[in-house]
Amino acid sequence: AGAGSEEPAEVPQAQKKSPWLDAWHDPVAGMSCFTPFMCLADLHADGDYRLIMVDLKKRIRIYKGTSIQWEQKLLDVPCAVQVFYHEVATPPIPTLAVASGHQVFIYRYMRPYLKFTLPTIEVAAVEAEIWEELRKESIDVQTAFDRLGAARENGTTLTNLSIDFLATEDPEQQVELVKRSKEGLMNQQASITCMEVLKQNMDEPTAVSMLVLGTESRMIYILDSTALNITCKVELEAVPTFISILGLYDVEYRITVACRDGNVYTIKNGQVLSTVIELETQPVGLVRYDKNIYVGCMDNVIHCFHFKGKKNHSLYLPVPISCMSLLQITKARVAKALVVALNNGEVRLYNGKHLITTTKTNDVVMGIRLGTFGREEGSMVLSFKSGAIMVKILQRNANLEASSAAPGPPPEQDIPLNVPKKTKLYVEQTSREREQAIDMHRTFQRDLCKLRLSTARAYVNLLGTGHGPLSSVAGASVRLNAQVSGMGPQFKIIVRVQNAGVQALYDVPLMVATNMALYRVPRPCFNLPVLVPQQMYIIEVPITCVNENGGTDSVRLFLCSRSANVPLISAIVSMPISEPPLVDGCY
Repeated sequence: AGAGSEEPAEVPQAQKKSPWLDAWHDPVAGMSCFTPFMCLADLHADGDYRLIMVDLKKRIRIYKGTSIQWEQKLLDVPCAVQVFYHEVATPPIPTLAVASGHQVFIYRYMRPYLKFTLPTIEVAAVEAEIWEELRKESIDVQTAFDRLGAARENGTTLTNLSIDFLATEDPEQQVELVKRSKEGLMNQQASITCMEVLKQNMDEPTAVSMLVLGTESRMIYILDSTALNITCKVELEAVPTFISILGLYDVEYRITVACRDGNVYTIKNGQVLSTVIELETQPVGLVRYDKNIYVGCMDNVIHCFHFKGKKNHSLYLPVPISCMSLLQITKARVAKALVVALNNGEVRLYNGKHLITTTKTNDVVMGIRLGTFGREEGSMVLSFKSGAIMVKILQRNANLEASSAAPGPPPEQDIPLNVPKKTKLYVEQTSREREQAIDMHRTFQRDLCKLRLSTARAYVNLLGTGHGPLSSVAGASVRLNAQVSGMGPQFKIIVRVQNAGVQALYDVPLMVATNMALYRVPRPCFNLPVLVPQQMYIIEVPITCVNENGGTDSVRLFLCSRSANVPLISAIVSMPISEPPLVDGCY
């Protein structure tokens, strides 16, 4: 699988003129929507496409152009919104579907029409038996708590009631929870996580379509065109988070599902294929681009796979991905591009693995939706974290093609080097090396060993004279580090002394030696009463440059021992060039 980084190509690409035109910006819209919370649809079959938005505040709002056409409160927090056509009619009026909790609310003509409820999940027999005994008071609360915990450890899927019960640690709250549960029936409802639309028998914008739902119970449900009955259901290995659909239900279709376990599964005609795409991290976006699948991950990488599972390439991004979508134009011309919004406010446009342009915004993009808005086909609706809404329109003459330069190494690589011809001396030398290769290798190894021995002896002598970073003279192991602070003429040498041995050292003097014609040291000797093992001691040595021209020289530091003729350790400090004094004659 190939992987390519787009960073080197971004500098010239980002300088291109942006293909987006600013159409509308409402900074006080007050609706912060994720990508599944927005859709574009021709609700009245008049060619004027509306923007439908839902948010976490249980609101649904429809924009006609720049004005709010309709707004209403929802019964529950939504998780997705889509439009589909349930019948062939003239004019074709679409149906609006809002997924919320375990229900799908259907709207027609901007009025509530019907409601679809997911089937209840069968409760495990072990769990149902425990709760039944609790209601009959056959067992106490603590015994039920232990048995439910054991059932969960054995792999039994518990209901939300049991999960809440196990999460409650206070015995009084547990008893209260059990009392409340006696009043209701034991059932479990699955929540909807994602929703998409599948065409039934025709690949037309207004063809009859069906809703596809992904649930927390790891199920994929395909509803009929009336959104009343389940036509097909498929069980996955994990909870689905993103769905991408290709094909027709009556002919052949593929449903690509990205799940929370970091895998991408494919459902073909109601059957889960054995081909599983394993990702390094959890997915944050899924886009189908022709026969390719683009998956954005939490590690700031977009992986491109063929729909059969083979990896094509990867796009490495500098910041986390916020959302992804596909730009598709079919009327005026045919063009496709991948749009990626980042957490730093950038909106990037990719053609394959080539970066076309980068658009910067002043806020974090939470949701993006591309399609026809009003009567303009290439529209991009952005929903920001602050609640603002921005609409941009793609220029009709915008160039979405990749760069004409071929990707890969620079063209200079194909230019041959001007290598000189082989001389007679070169041929003789090559022949000698080939004949005497063993003797030459032995000579090289002998000289290398001598060099290593000489280096080791010199290093031992350096440590013995106290000039190394770590000294072991007189049975002591001491480290010395010095750092110069200041710009001059007043300097300060910060000396750090550490006893790396196991025994303490007593009455250790620190001497400072320098060129007295250049520097003046008020206190050249410091006495350290005791050096405790593994303890860092810091000594600040003030020093003044007395040379008018700011001359520089070295300062020597000696850590001495009263029982030895050589210092324990020494250091040479290279002083920087001194700045001139602020007032002449005063240092």
